[in-house]
Amino acid sequence: MDAPQITFHRKFNFHDGNIVVSASGPRDGLRSSPTETVYFRLHKSILATYSTTFADMLSMPQGEGAVEQPVIHLQDPLDHVIKLFIVIYYGGFVPLDPLSRVKWDFLVPVLTLTNKYDMGSLATHLLPRLLEDWPTTLEKWDSVDARTRSIVLATARERETNLSLPSADDLLPEPVMAIKFGQANPAARNILPAAFYHLSRLSYTRREDIRDLNSEGPEVFRSADHNLMTPEDWVRLVRGQANIREWLTNMATYYKIASALPECPRRVYEDVEAMDEGEDEEDEDGEGDPEGTPNPCGRREWWGTEVRPLVLEVAGNRVVDVLVQLQSIQARVKFGVRDTTSDDDLCYDCQISLGKWLEESRKRFWMLLPFFFNLGEYPNWGA
Repeated sequence: MDAPQITFHRKFNFHDGNIVVSASGPRDGLRSSPTETVYFRLHKSILATYSTTFADMLSMPQGEGAVEQPVIHLQDPLDHVIKLFIVIYYGGFVPLDPLSRVKWDFLVPVLTLTNKYDMGSLATHLLPRLLEDWPTTLEKWDSVDARTRSIVLATARERETNLSLPSADDLLPEPVMAIKFGQANPAARNILPAAFYHLSRLSYTRREDIRDLNSEGPEVFRSADHNLMTPEDWVRLVRGQANIREWLTNMATYYKIASALPECPRRVYEDVEAMDEGEDEEDEDGEGDPEGTPNPCGRREWWGTEVRPLVLEVAGNRVVDVLVQLQSIQARVKFGVRDTTSDDDLCYDCQISLGKWLEESRKRFWMLLPFFFNLGEYPNWGA
């Protein structure tokens, strides 16, 4: 009977190798592909340098008189093992571009194996390349999101004439994959708040779920692999969306922000004028008004007519990108045309104060993401 044929990987069959490693599975990782066992002729010294697990394994004495190269069969998927050895031997060919689905498909299985085989130096080098796509600070998130939106919209325009071109989901990191990776790897836990937030702004039924200021926003062209989510993930997502809507509803109430805004300078200015002109005499009720007759601008009325309905409309949607909507509302406050001399409109000083308050509200919202999705304590979140 013929001996079984041994297949060595053509890139990992070094003539000076002194250890043979094998793994089984589909070479491309697809279930529809045939399963095969592939052998790798490698170097003990290199494996021991990267992995304390391999170093311990290879330090064990062999049987007396052994002359053949030892063979170690790994129980890991073949395609994962190939990727790991590419990182070790051909690091320059590893995809590391920001916001790349290819990078995630490549590095997630590699980092899973670096944890298993105690390859700390590799993990330290590669993990930040994944973390950068799901930042912990609002400033970095805005930068990442702006680049993402550019890619999504450009891809959508190209696909209008050629649907065979890759979609945004083919090019960009998949959020549920990121969540699963963050849950399985304590060192990647900081991924979770941003990944759950991104997932919360995507429709998991139909495009019409997204009704906001920009109905053709990039979220319309995005999706996620919801089949990978556990029941616990769904509960976390739905409760997070409900918490976000409640936060927006509270924000729409004027008295919630009145105490946070400085007093209208128009009131202060006119009070001083009144005092200078002696208008602090008794009023019709016989009670003196030492501060004169206050006449602030109409910021309360303006909020009620211009901003509150907008915030409530956004809060009423099941799917919403709050950070983008707050930027849109802030732009309305900053650039909106108004009669600043009218008692029913917003004076310039209150316009600036309200714009700053909305900016701070975005920062507070970002800091609350771990709370919204019930993810526990994040001491370094936002830093």
